[in-house]
Amino acid sequence: MTNLINKIDTWIFDLDNTLYQADSGIFQQVHELMGKFIEKHLKIDINKAKEIQKKYYKLHGTTLRGMMDNHGVDPDYFLEEVHKLDYSIVGPNKLLNEQLSKLNGRKIIYTNANMQHVLSVLKQINLSNFFDEIFDIKMANYIPKPEIKPYEQIINKFNINPSSSAMFDDIAKNLVPAKKVGFTSVWIDAGYENFSDDIKSSTSYLDFKTSKLDSFLKDVNKGVI
Repeated sequence: MTNLINKIDTWIFDLDNTLYQADSGIFQQVHELMGKFIEKHLKIDINKAKEIQKKYYKLHGTTLRGMMDNHGVDPDYFLEEVHKLDYSIVGPNKLLNEQLSKLNGRKIIYTNANMQHVLSVLKQINLSNFFDEIFDIKMANYIPKPEIKPYEQIINKFNINPSSSAMFDDIAKNLVPAKKVGFTSVWIDAGYENFSDDIKSSTSYLDFKTSKLDSFLKDVNKGVI
């Protein structure tokens, strides 16, 4: 089997819970703000709002898509409101940053979040201006992973050769379409249970699994993987 470092020339990374630790607390803040947004927008109590939030996330890929499709919410306004976060709780991973910089080829971020969130996080983890491209939810026309259309879009937009590309994500089902379009798929088992994920039916689409992206990339750079 060819080592990844020799096979891959395009490295595609999810952002949240992938390029920083899942236990940082950022996503807890996002979930809280989403619940409050739904509570206020739909004029319902917070418990009902949280039920809707989970339901839409599971059915539509993102809560945003569910709010757009069912309630006509303006996506930019929604994203602005739910990303009023305290980013100071996120910090850099020195080993991860070192290993990322050693990878040959293009590095791309592909996220269901918006551009401002990406830039805010990258600043905190000392990776500003590091990635060659960023593909956010707006560029995907608000169609979230794991729908296959944006995967095809990113291939065309950035002239990607899928057979020499690897995609990393903490949600296993997001790697199913990645594998279907021809990417090498790497699941980051972040150690938490995502109620919307479907790990069991995604397993056969996962080429690699790791709980530590920094150690995995270190092995990639060594030619061990």
